[in-house]
Amino acid sequence: MADEDVRPSPEELLEIANKEETSKRGKLTIYFGAAPGVGKTYSMLNDAHARKSEGIDVVIGYVETHKRPETEALLEGLEIIPPLIIDYKGIKLQEVDIEKIKERKPQIVLIDELAHSNAPGTKNMKRYQDVEEILNAGIDVYTAMNVQHLESLKDVVFQITNVKVHETVPDKFVMEANEIKLVDLPPEELLKRLQDGKVYVKDMAEQAVNKFFRPGNLLALRQLALRIVADNVDEKMRNYMKAHAIAGPWVTKERVLVGIFASPYAERLVRATYRLATELGAEWIALHVETEKNQDFSAQENKWLNDALELARSLDGWVAWVKGNDVTREIINYAKSHNVNKIIIGKPKKTGLFHAISDRFIFEAKGIDIYMIETQTDTKSSEQSKHPFRIHGFLNYLLGIGGVMLATGISLLLRNYLTGFDMMFIFLIPLMLTALYLGMGASIFAILLSILTYDYLFTYPYFSFEISDFNHLISFIVYTSTVVIISILASQLRKGIFLLKESESKSNALYEFSRDLATVESVDNVLSLMVNHIKRLFDCEMAIFLLEGEELSIVAKTENFEINAESSGIASWVLINKKPAGFGTEMISSAKAFCLPMMTSKDKVIGVIELDFMGNKQILTMENIVVLETISHIGAMTIERIKNITNKINA
Repeated sequence: MADEDVRPSPEELLEIANKEETSKRGKLTIYFGAAPGVGKTYSMLNDAHARKSEGIDVVIGYVETHKRPETEALLEGLEIIPPLIIDYKGIKLQEVDIEKIKERKPQIVLIDELAHSNAPGTKNMKRYQDVEEILNAGIDVYTAMNVQHLESLKDVVFQITNVKVHETVPDKFVMEANEIKLVDLPPEELLKRLQDGKVYVKDMAEQAVNKFFRPGNLLALRQLALRIVADNVDEKMRNYMKAHAIAGPWVTKERVLVGIFASPYAERLVRATYRLATELGAEWIALHVETEKNQDFSAQENKWLNDALELARSLDGWVAWVKGNDVTREIINYAKSHNVNKIIIGKPKKTGLFHAISDRFIFEAKGIDIYMIETQTDTKSSEQSKHPFRIHGFLNYLLGIGGVMLATGISLLLRNYLTGFDMMFIFLIPLMLTALYLGMGASIFAILLSILTYDYLFTYPYFSFEISDFNHLISFIVYTSTVVIISILASQLRKGIFLLKESESKSNALYEFSRDLATVESVDNVLSLMVNHIKRLFDCEMAIFLLEGEELSIVAKTENFEINAESSGIASWVLINKKPAGFGTEMISSAKAFCLPMMTSKDKVIGVIELDFMGNKQILTMENIVVLETISHIGAMTIERIKNITNKINA
């Protein structure tokens, strides 16, 4: 039946309808090129003049001419909205003035350099976020970018050009453009333009050629640009066929899962998964398995993990977080329970005596395809990840040595009063503590050190590693190993119970919240439950805004939450843009509160929740954000259900 031509399902038609509901949003046109200098800005300005001649109101919000005379000539005759001037460390920087554009409200605004990073202190961190805000105000936008700035292609571009791209745009934003216009130029013509100084200023042209503008690089980038535009056209054709109920091969979607670890290569795995899922037309999931090691993550490791999970969200992936001690088993169990048929993991750097995680996936994930992605793309990053011990690991070894030295000192002081077996038990105490609290590596090291120390100082002949009584030494080794194995098992059980309790507490809270909502009959009760459950889980002050008519109104808040112009402004922004913003995010990051929309469906927002964590960014882990979004979503659906019932009764 998968290959049979059938009509689109009601769910697929609903998806199209939801997109059409957003018709008030402006239309986005991207002038897309393989490299700088192909003529994107020139083409965009030409089209702007054509639109103006048709009587359409067109203005320039920001255009970068790179001082090319033929491009600057096209500015004449077009209204230019003055840029926002930002004083940063004595340097005057120009940025898009969003408020002036929205106040002027033209039909079309031109905003160049889509991948640009805004100056510190501006409302948004990235220019594409400025563009999104302008689109949500109902204004059409013409913009331009190169293929190397597409987020999912960052690693591919690095492999092709050996140039690391730092400014990127999420694929979802680009692929949802109403039109992507390919501005193409053969590599030979582009290189000639470069030699003539028409791409960069002449004193930089030779350096640019050496690092980026090589014929092979340009051919590869051109192929990538053509593929992206073709994929965009294919997606629009599928949407058109669904919207018009045209029969087609509407096959069941595949589902891809990538395991995310605290690694410098995690973002590379996310991008690779997105590219594969996009090519397959598949749904995809980024899964992190939390173990006891998460508690010992350094700030850099937490950043790697959170950045990778945030990247997955920006690329429209589903983020999942589970807890357990066996990472491989947890990933496989999740995959099987969620109908995943492809798993992506990083390619192991080396093999050893024990089975690598990749081997276990191959042998244990029956019926699931396993993809291994090469992760080493940057020598510097690779070298940074090769340190054999983290700082806390080194300290664990020192503590293990200290425990053995303490047992040795006590045994030397009391050797005239104790038998050999008595001294064994003195050594066992620090070994047990090492196994319980300092980890497997430090424990094994302490065992070996204690055996050597005991043999050298307390078995005949003394001060020698020669063994005269094997029975005595064997007894010590057996006692030591047995106790340490028991201690290690007890330690793992204790940590497993801790993880289970921590996970269970949030699961129980969500269950209780859902159960309580099932019986409420008024919106006020729903709001009260939302506030109480969030306060129980997180140390914060909060407020809830609901959409009443065309205005946001505050309907619930804790006693110490401050309502001011900033909180109202960020709430309005989140309502319009339908995504989290504020504290701990890239959107309006200077705000005091974290703000998330109350979504009842993919495109419908009925309100906003603001939370003030008093500056504690540690609360905003990906797991906690998922919990907050779940409470917000369940609460929003319940409020909508109650309002629908009330409206029917009143009707």
